[in-house]
Amino acid sequence: MTGNVIRAGIFAGLVGGALDIVAAATIYPAVYGADPVRILQSIAKGVQGPAAFEGGAASAALGLGLHFFIAIIAGIVLAAAMQRIALLRAQPLLTGAGFGVAVYFFMQKIVLPLSLAGAQNPDAKGMSIGIAIHIVLFGVPMAYAARRLLKGS
Repeated sequence: MTGNVIRAGIFAGLVGGALDIVAAATIYPAVYGADPVRILQSIAKGVQGPAAFEGGAASAALGLGLHFFIAIIAGIVLAAAMQRIALLRAQPLLTGAGFGVAVYFFMQKIVLPLSLAGAQNPDAKGMSIGIAIHIVLFGVPMAYAARRLLKGS
């Protein structure tokens, strides 16, 4: 893996991670009345378990850090795939949409069940919102961001 792929992946992860967390902090409070701090603590729950909700700002900060760590790892995976497969670079809209859906289900079906957060069973509305966010504000912007830095490769 080249330094260019790593840079593109970090950039993509930061872009997607920022848009995703802003969406979560905006949409979920509006739709479900969720507290943005509690949203971040729910991310920390993956490593702290239920104690994350008693951890205050420290747990929220941990959740934010974990969120960006996961987004950057996803960005590096995406950039590596786009570097190797020209069609993925040529079609960033489709690449990003597919990647966003894949990340959503990877998190729901593999990561969360293996974490201390446990398996989640979102209702149809929650799943629809989650998938839409992962397509429009996570995957697609990440694919365009990665492609921008990979053009010189």
